[in-house]
Amino acid sequence: MVARQILGAGFLVALAALPRRWRGERDVVTHALWTRRDLLLLVTLSWAGFALPQILGAVGLERSSATHGALLSPLEPIGILLGAALVLREPLGLAHLVAGAFGVLGTVSIVISGAGDARTGELRGDVIMAAGHLCWAIYTLAAKSLVERHDPLRVALFATLLSWIPLAPLAATEPFDAARALPALGWVVLLAFLATALGMVAWNRALREVSAGTMALFVFVQPVVGLAVGVAALGERVGGWAILGALLIVVGVAIATLRGEGTTDGGTLA
Repeated sequence: MVARQILGAGFLVALAALPRRWRGERDVVTHALWTRRDLLLLVTLSWAGFALPQILGAVGLERSSATHGALLSPLEPIGILLGAALVLREPLGLAHLVAGAFGVLGTVSIVISGAGDARTGELRGDVIMAAGHLCWAIYTLAAKSLVERHDPLRVALFATLLSWIPLAPLAATEPFDAARALPALGWVVLLAFLATALGMVAWNRALREVSAGTMALFVFVQPVVGLAVGVAALGERVGGWAILGALLIVVGVAIATLRGEGTTDGGTLA
C-alpha cells in the first residue's frame, strides 16, 4: 500500500507539471488560500478516509472472506448518501434511493454468481471490513468542500502525499520477500497510475461538478469493472446472475445521472 501511494504521488506530480490546457482544466478559483479548516479536512480525508480504510480492509480480510468483503461493499455508497444528507445537507430525492437500491441488488447478484463460499467469514472480520467501507465515505464527504475551492489535482496530490504516513510504520513491520514482490511490481505500478493517480483526479473533478449523493452511486460501478476485467483478462466465465447484477447497476447509475442531479443543489461540509 505504501509503495502504491508513493508511486501514485509521483504520477500526480508528473500530471501537475503538464500545462493546464493539456489536463483539460477550466479556469476557476484554484489558488485560494488554504485555511486551517481546509488543512483539517485534508488530513481527515487523507488519514481517516484514505489510509484507515485500507488498513481496516486488509485486517478484516485476514479474518473473514473476500465474498463477505464484496457483500459489504455497498456500505460505502450508502455511507456517502447518509453523509451527504446529514453532513452536507444535500436533499436526496427518490432517484437517489431507487438508484441505491438497484446498486445494492446488483452488487449482491454479482457476488452470488461467484464461486466464493459466503459462509467462510467471521463476525469480527466482517465488522472490521464494514467499518473500512464506511470510512471510505469520509473521503468523498471531506473532499466535496475542498474541490470547490481548490484544484482537484492538487487535492489528490496532497492527499496521496499525506496518506502513506500512517501506513509506513505498519509496512515497516511486515517481512519483505523480493521473490514475491518483484512479480507483483507491475500490478502495483498499474494500480498506482490508474487507481491512485487518475482515479483520484477523475473522482475529485467529477465531485466538483455534481453532488456527493450522486457520486456515491457511481461506486457501484466497481463490481461491474471487476466483472469485465475478470472476463477479459482472466478468462472467467460469467453467469446469468452476474449479467443481471451488472444490468441493475447500470440502470441505477443511469437513474442517478439523469434524474438524481435534478433533486439536489449540492452542499458544503459544515
